Order: sequence, then C-alpha cells, then structure tokens
Amino acid sequence: MRLRNRLVLAAFVDNARMSEREIARRAGLSHSTANHLITGRRTTCSLSTAVAIAQALHCPNGTLFNVEEAAEQQAVEQIADYEPSARSALERLGGFGEDHNL
Repeated sequence: MRLRNRLVLAAFVDNARMSEREIARRAGLSHSTANHLITGRRTTCSLSTAVAIAQALHCPNGTLFNVEEAAEQQAVEQIADYEPSARSALERLGGFGEDHNL
C-alpha cells in the first residue's frame, strides 16, 4: 500500500489528538513503523498495516493509502525481476515513471 500523502496522515493523527505511540499501540504496530509513515520516511506498508492505521484513526479505508498504486508497483517490480530489459520496455511504453522506485 502506498501512502497517499504524509501531511494528510499527520493531520488525521493531530485531529485524533493521539501521540504516535498511541496510534502505534492501537494499531498493533511498533512506534517506529508509525513514526516512519507519519514523518514520510516510509511511503509504503502492508495492507494489514494500512488497515490497522485507518482503524486506529477511525478513518475510512482508502483515505490514507492507495491500493492501486501499490499493486501497480508490485507488478512492475515482478516484471523487472524476471526480465532485465523490462525496465526499458516499460519506459518506452510510458508504464514506468517517477512514481515507480526500482
């Protein structure tokens, strides 16, 4: 799952009036995982982490994290892993941009 916007996540945390440690505790995560997402050090996480954070913040699923981009990124990575020339092929087709970090 890809974090849509770090500032939106931080705003939800501020609005909930909870510390990063409290968000992490309620979500069943380590403090460092919550901190890295809130500060923007990390921009991706697992589906279970995204759901847990959304639930801890009483936020609808899909508001903070984008499913489609993460799935697209995973597909691109799998293609590139199997075929070294896939990166240049995807670039030529316009399917490999700045949003993809390989």
